[in-house]
Amino acid sequence: MNRRRVEAVVLQNWYVMRRSPIRIFELFYWPVIEVVLWGFISTYLADAEARIAGGVGVLLGAVLLWDLMFRSQQELTMTQLIDMWDRNIINLYASPMRQSEYLAGALIFSIARVMVGTTFLVLIARWWFGFDLLSLGAVLFPSLLALLVFGWALGLVIRATVMRFGTNAEVLAWSLAFLLQPVSAVFYPVEVLPGWLQPFALVLPTAHVFESMRAFLATGEVRFAVLLGAIAGGLIYLALAGVVARWTYRRVRELGLLAKPGY
Repeated sequence: MNRRRVEAVVLQNWYVMRRSPIRIFELFYWPVIEVVLWGFISTYLADAEARIAGGVGVLLGAVLLWDLMFRSQQELTMTQLIDMWDRNIINLYASPMRQSEYLAGALIFSIARVMVGTTFLVLIARWWFGFDLLSLGAVLFPSLLALLVFGWALGLVIRATVMRFGTNAEVLAWSLAFLLQPVSAVFYPVEVLPGWLQPFALVLPTAHVFESMRAFLATGEVRFAVLLGAIAGGLIYLALAGVVARWTYRRVRELGLLAKPGY
């Protein structure tokens, strides 16, 4: 890959965001609303002395980790959607830039936005509700890595779908992650799910991450093997998503759809 082309993609997205106050605003708005909402719910449950394994801080930890996964998926998707909405994507495809360079630039920019947004939420959770994400200790880094990689996998699938079916498929940018949330065991153990649904949860890296988080906060147990499995699973999903994205790009070129952005 050409480093300057990757940097050009990062700069392009930076310029777009800098000139769009709404794009900056939404970086903080929805995550803050969610953290504040669950923060007050956690405060209420703590006052009511609700019995939750690991304490009510488990809820805030789940919100923060889930938001990181969702934002990593959404930010990767939005870089392409914005180019399609602005009718700029055809200019990118007409340039010497490779698809891998376009994707690499989008990944770098999405990482920067996710880091800024997540740091802001961690500070809010700590200052307002007394929950420190760093209290996850040894579980924190592998959990973040597994969720980040899985979020990228979802983002790649959505980018491929939008490339093939146009902006009619953009609803997936907001709905796909939440479609998986009920079986991701974000706020409750996998055992709560019906028996026929539990196998679907166990093939998702997200379920293993949140189960490991709850186990650590409840008993101090560090499930390294489970978390490494979640990371490996995320990498497998990412590799499969890359194959789908590459095949879709070739198919779209064959059908001549690159000249019809947003069709």
